[in-house]
Amino acid sequence: MRPEREPPVPAWSYAGQAWHKMGVTFFMTRSLFISVHDFRSLRKASIHFIAAEMARRGPTAFLSIGLSSLSLRRGDTRANLVGRANKVETVDGVECYLWRMRWHPFNMRRPVLAPVERGLFWLYRQMLPAIARKWIRRADTVFIESGMAPIFIADVRKLNPTARIIYLMSDDLEVVGCADTIKNDFVRNFDMIDTVRMPSRYLLECLPHGRSAVFAPHGIDRSIAEKTYPDPYRPGRISCVSIGSMLFDRTFFQFAAKLRPDIDFHIIGAGHAADGLDAPNIIIHPEMAFERTLSYLQHASFGVAPYRDANTPRYLLDTSLKLRQFALFGIPAVCPDFALNNTVGRYGYRPGNAQSIGQAIEGALHSSETIELDAHGWPEVVQRILTPQAYPDTHV
Repeated sequence: MRPEREPPVPAWSYAGQAWHKMGVTFFMTRSLFISVHDFRSLRKASIHFIAAEMARRGPTAFLSIGLSSLSLRRGDTRANLVGRANKVETVDGVECYLWRMRWHPFNMRRPVLAPVERGLFWLYRQMLPAIARKWIRRADTVFIESGMAPIFIADVRKLNPTARIIYLMSDDLEVVGCADTIKNDFVRNFDMIDTVRMPSRYLLECLPHGRSAVFAPHGIDRSIAEKTYPDPYRPGRISCVSIGSMLFDRTFFQFAAKLRPDIDFHIIGAGHAADGLDAPNIIIHPEMAFERTLSYLQHASFGVAPYRDANTPRYLLDTSLKLRQFALFGIPAVCPDFALNNTVGRYGYRPGNAQSIGQAIEGALHSSETIELDAHGWPEVVQRILTPQAYPDTHV
């Protein structure tokens, strides 16, 4: 049950701390983000863009959780930041703290171990660093992202009863394999959340109820596509690109590389998921800064979103950043049939079916469709999250 407390003072109600931009009024607010992402990571997700926008509006901190010797052995994408863990560092106006321990609680998957799992999550919460507690107490708005972070909902509410808690629902906790402890805590403490931001309406069915939910699709920074970047590809070769590791299906490239030896398939940041792909026309790149990937996007003949067919949730159709980036740069996308979503410029294949993969690639190469992306900029997306009552289309 939600504890008795004074009504939170909304971030947009601070008198004397307002400024105007493009006809919109902004108000100073102190923000905290809690996530398994790190603001300094090379790979960018929606939370990075939201945090960057909040940093323009007031003091902003970013607590990254769940890093440990265990997570590093499993290929934690924050491995390059280990030397900067457990200390505050300010980057682009955001105070960052990567909390590293020798261990962290995880999904034990066996019912008989449920009490042990609950105990480890409880112990982890008690060990929350002093700087995190300080940031929670000073915040006007605390953004908690889906994943591991929901275990701290009750702690945030206890430490700061008047803070506005915004849940950034990037994924369904069931789909991403969260521990039962996290899922149970999320349901139990759900009514402590003031606003649930959903980038897809399909996520509504994953919530206990929708009374606090708002619909605010992912934004885009159109300025990045207006610049000219150097061509990173080999001259005289057709080149395509895939970026990221989410639900990565390497069998696509095993088929595609053999079918089309005239095409270079560039894979960026897939990590261990791309292990074993060794065809001469497959070029595997390590994780790279988001800004470096832009040249690969701008000069690609087409993009590839090689999602694995694993009962892929419908909300992925709305939330795939890589498909949105392809559209932003006006390049066609090759993706599984289930990700087509009746979108212009996408060419579908059946996972594991060589013939359909070849047809999708051929369709992308000969695409004559005008590909455009209908999306708001990140400043407006953030404004919709903070003041949904001003935007009727955020209602669910």
